Amino acid sequence: MKEVAVHFAPNRMDAEVAAAALRAEHLHPRIVPDPASGILAAGGTASAGRWLVYVPEHEEAQSHEILDEPVMEEREDNPILRMVTIVVSISALLLATLFVAQACYGSR
Repeated sequence: MKEVAVHFAPNRMDAEVAAAALRAEHLHPRIVPDPASGILAAGGTASAGRWLVYVPEHEEAQSHEILDEPVMEEREDNPILRMVTIVVSISALLLATLFVAQACYGSR
């Protein structure tokens, strides 16, 4: 069963409150620490850090309504913008390398 995140809580207590509201409406939330927040690196027992509330995909719309969370639309990927960003970044690094080399070694 595929799950989706419907609430991003700043701490465990806020996540529990959101999950309780969903359970009161007979939904099936699951609370997990955000893997990007570093809680897992600290042993996973801390209540600090960001927590996520997941529900089964078919309960997503009802969950957003209950929690009064805005539905997040996924952004469309723009490959041209990504390519331009990469080219500009590489060009900037190459130019920076030239300036650093000139500053370190001078013009010979």
